[in-house]
Amino acid sequence: MNFIKKPFLILALTILAIPASVFGQYMHDMQLYPTMSYLGDAKRYEFSFNYVMPNGYFQGVQQVNNNNYIGDTTIKRNIAGTGGMGGSIGLSLPFKATGHISVWAIAVQLGVNMYTWTNINSTYGNDGSLVAPSGNILSAKTMQISLPIGIDWKCGNDAFDTKRLPLGTSLGVGFIPAYNMTSLSEPSGFPNGSRFGFTPYAKAEVSFFMGFDLKLRATYTMGTVSLIEVNGPVPGMTDGPFKIVSTSSIIGSVIIMPFAGRWKESRWWNTHDTYNWNDRFN
Repeated sequence: MNFIKKPFLILALTILAIPASVFGQYMHDMQLYPTMSYLGDAKRYEFSFNYVMPNGYFQGVQQVNNNNYIGDTTIKRNIAGTGGMGGSIGLSLPFKATGHISVWAIAVQLGVNMYTWTNINSTYGNDGSLVAPSGNILSAKTMQISLPIGIDWKCGNDAFDTKRLPLGTSLGVGFIPAYNMTSLSEPSGFPNGSRFGFTPYAKAEVSFFMGFDLKLRATYTMGTVSLIEVNGPVPGMTDGPFKIVSTSSIIGSVIIMPFAGRWKESRWWNTHDTYNWNDRFN
């Protein structure tokens, strides 16, 4: 039962199993591709718009207040950031075919995301319920600069830059080195939190060729990163030290490969499989 509680491990094993089954369907050896040659290939670059849903927790001093101040308590509670926006530029670098239309690829992206943690100075009522602040609202903004690096199994159109396949899909796992800069919305004068994080991720995406390539991607990140630590009270908002820690996020992305119109497999008379010259399509 403990095994099924680890979705990241299950996804990784699934990705490893799929190409092994695909390989067995073909009589020819799979080709090894010169990965680094794709770095200068504009046709493989992609640009994304991201919507980020972060999760984390608040730990520190929080007021107990039911219209009248009662006292302070030290707690740890979950918080969810408001949906943030971001973007990235990236590409995939195929290095090993697993079938006529599928490959292993190294995926690299450079991205920036921004999101907000709100109601940091919420209080507890006498009944233990969480109450939004009635006065000044304390929030924090995080800007994250990240460089996700991972391994994808890709199948379909963008695996081989082919127009003859209208659809494609990718499954991937990897790690995200990221630099996180977090600052309180007010008052001014408080130090910012600057933290480096290194967290794993898993992702899945679908690809549609329509003159250019449009992709939809979902990414799940996990792992704790302390974003900001405030060592004293924030006047008029909270009475004591606290910290905000990120634990996970879900990122939805809309991706465009604008140079996909230059993909070369668009000739209707090309009846041979480009990646296996002994086979014909019909």
